[in-house]
Amino acid sequence: MVKIAYVALLGRSEWALVNTYYAVVRGGKKPEKVIVVAGDRYIKKLSKVVDALKEISRAYSFNPDVSRLVIKYDDLQDAEDRLRKLFESLDSNGYRIELDITSGRKAMVALAILKMARHKNGEIHYLALLDRDFPNRPYMMIPTHMQRLNILGWDRDVS
Repeated sequence: MVKIAYVALLGRSEWALVNTYYAVVRGGKKPEKVIVVAGDRYIKKLSKVVDALKEISRAYSFNPDVSRLVIKYDDLQDAEDRLRKLFESLDSNGYRIELDITSGRKAMVALAILKMARHKNGEIHYLALLDRDFPNRPYMMIPTHMQRLNILGWDRDVS
């Protein structure tokens, strides 16, 4: 069985991150580890987001290790270094890395994808909201035809 580490980038929208996790879990995934990566500008949102992820997991009868990684908001070198170390650690411990970019800010998303692309396997998740009339609502309060979970995955040797 594959061990999954779910890495979620937190930006402006807590709902975007929480709803993407809900969609992924509802689809059958049960990650062993969940890491919420946030710029220090969004640190006030972290506790609420972590609590929501734990509650969703409990509702689906599993209990992942949920942690936080806070990065200096405007320091790309710090972000690059910390993300590289995170992905290397997860990879060396046998995790398949699944990256949620839905809520992430552009610079953080770009860095995370670049760092993640070096690893043998993984997935990138993006929950598209097809109508802007539904922001900031829980997943189940948005019509399902207005949401599309996009998953880009690979399983290859990149060396």
